[in-house]
Amino acid sequence: MISTRTSRMPRALYMPHALHMPHTSRTPLRQGLSVACLLAFAAAAPGARADELMTDRCSQEVSITGYGELPGSNGAVVLKRGSNGKTGWTPPFTVKLGDDGHIRWWCHSTQGNAFDPGTWRIKEIYAGTKCRIYADNSVESCSPDGNLKIGSSEWQGWTPERSRCKNHSNRIRARLDGGRKLLIQCLPK
Repeated sequence: MISTRTSRMPRALYMPHALHMPHTSRTPLRQGLSVACLLAFAAAAPGARADELMTDRCSQEVSITGYGELPGSNGAVVLKRGSNGKTGWTPPFTVKLGDDGHIRWWCHSTQGNAFDPGTWRIKEIYAGTKCRIYADNSVESCSPDGNLKIGSSEWQGWTPERSRCKNHSNRIRARLDGGRKLLIQCLPK
């Protein structure tokens, strides 16, 4: 049987169904399911999702700059760990993004640690064979030959890093947390 009675609920939320039971005979289980369904619907609604939270790692202080700028430049936001290894959240701020939407941030953990593996970059790899070839095309003394050129990306103890919000937002807030964590919250544009 389909109920055709009117309800005081807004039309968009009132859906008559074949198993309609009067309000007085609802069981607590049925009421609980109704509330759970409404909460699930509200959570799935557009605009109801939480802002993205990115987690990166840096054991010391962090400088968040405009893309292409150095730590400590005008407008940079510098986070320094407190005695507990954490900071509070910064107020929301905007940053200049790279062409591909990345946020530039710098980690100061390489100061005094030039051998940190995170700072080294491979610039060129060459691998081959070197042989002595004579005019009569005879080959002698072949041996492997190779070269590896490496360099450092660090600048005065700061290592450049980058992160990107899924929505490419340039409006963020940040904090340092325990366990070397850097948390960047992407806010709506």
